[in-house]
Amino acid sequence: MSLLKEESKNTINLLEINSVTKAFGGLKAVNNCSLNVKKGSITGLIGPNGAGKTTLFNVITGQLPADKGQILIDGENIEKLPPHITHSKGIVRTFQIPRELKRMTVLENLMVVKTNQSGENLFTTWLNPWKVKQEEKANLKKAEETLEFLRLSHLADEYAGNLSTGQKKLLEIGRTLMSDPKIILLDEPAAGVNPTLMNNIVERIEEISKEFKITFLIIEHNMEIIMNLCDPIIVMSDGSKLAEGNAKSIRNNKDVIDAYLGK
Repeated sequence: MSLLKEESKNTINLLEINSVTKAFGGLKAVNNCSLNVKKGSITGLIGPNGAGKTTLFNVITGQLPADKGQILIDGENIEKLPPHITHSKGIVRTFQIPRELKRMTVLENLMVVKTNQSGENLFTTWLNPWKVKQEEKANLKKAEETLEFLRLSHLADEYAGNLSTGQKKLLEIGRTLMSDPKIILLDEPAAGVNPTLMNNIVERIEEISKEFKITFLIIEHNMEIIMNLCDPIIVMSDGSKLAEGNAKSIRNNKDVIDAYLGK
């Protein structure tokens, strides 16, 4: 493959947001917003509080319906699909406040993610128990490998509710990996996390991107993390895209400075 073709392939948009609006009464939380996320990128999404970032995540994943506009994943329209269908299309997310299953172990939290398993069907359990056992074995192996990758193996049998905030955020990333995603939407992965665990989270994101070729779109208020981890960086303000570029261009963009970083 020629360098030109390879370069073209690497710039294909995985996620496209075209003129999307979501209003709550008279407030347009997302206002005619258009942006693209390139396949294989770690894209940052920043902006002041109330800029519409989390609302946009909710619209992308189907938790809120868009009032108008178009959302495409790999060229397929998804703006009218419910969350469980967008999930099956390869779009997964984490939340600002982790939503672990508190009274299940860390390992069990990963194993319940896999959907459409043969064991969910009573007839298959009776008629083809070998298939069910094979799927369960494969699911367990993947969960154990995911914990090892995230450096959480030592907590496999711990109740998820007992983890620290940083460990819970790593567990949420693990849960997304169990569903074989195309793109992971991270909502403030650094919030409430100590520096040591935050370094681990950043390293895992970089490794996931390189090894598994998974795309990331990350909301984060920690500018040091965004500037060092993400390229490109998209800035939202008043529900729309204000700017896009690399760390240097965003730092020096007067509109961004005025809207978010401060004069």
